[in-house]
Amino acid sequence: EEAKPNPETTDTFDVGARYRSSKVQAQLAGWYTIFHDRLASAYDPELDRTVYRNLGRVDKYGIDGSVAWAPIKEVTLYAFGSWNMSDIKDNVQTGPDTFVPTKGKREGGSPKYTYGASAQATLGPVDLGISAKRTGPRYIYDTNQPVTSGGNVIFPAKTPAYWLVHLDARYNLAHWGPGLEETYLQFNVYNLFDETYVGGFSSSLDPSSGAPFAQIGAPRTASMTLSI
Repeated sequence: EEAKPNPETTDTFDVGARYRSSKVQAQLAGWYTIFHDRLASAYDPELDRTVYRNLGRVDKYGIDGSVAWAPIKEVTLYAFGSWNMSDIKDNVQTGPDTFVPTKGKREGGSPKYTYGASAQATLGPVDLGISAKRTGPRYIYDTNQPVTSGGNVIFPAKTPAYWLVHLDARYNLAHWGPGLEETYLQFNVYNLFDETYVGGFSSSLDPSSGAPFAQIGAPRTASMTLSI
């Protein structure tokens, strides 16, 4: 018989405030979402398909904020941050008399917080930029348990937080001659400090599903592009 899972539905509430002046733009928002039949997903490269799990009711809520400041026309400073929580309301039933202890736990795969800042400056024909972002820890399993093998812990319950810093510079060639107004040389450095971090992983219900598949983030990478 064809499976007919219950569809995921949500009730969402949010409130926010925004401030704007000639030099400052700021906003702050709070949100609360109630998920019914929460369908969390993870890609399984061995099966080459996305696997879903139903967590029942999950309440997720948080705060997002940002502020941009342009003290002078040539300089813009920007800061942002978010704090996120999730609460699984019940234990997940996996058999006639079998339940996985998820009640009161956080949903796997979602960072508790993110924050960062960036700066952009224009110096004649050159645009310079730097950005930094901190991503908080993420639980691997919905039970918030560590990764184990043979009864031994081989990885903590959550991935460590990490920083990523990027640089960019753009040199406009307009002053070299007519018709070059849209021509520029772009230079980028991704992951400036060569941070080793877990980029993405296949979060799942509990350790009985085995160790997850993880993708290590890209190392320091530099690139140069000529756009004509």
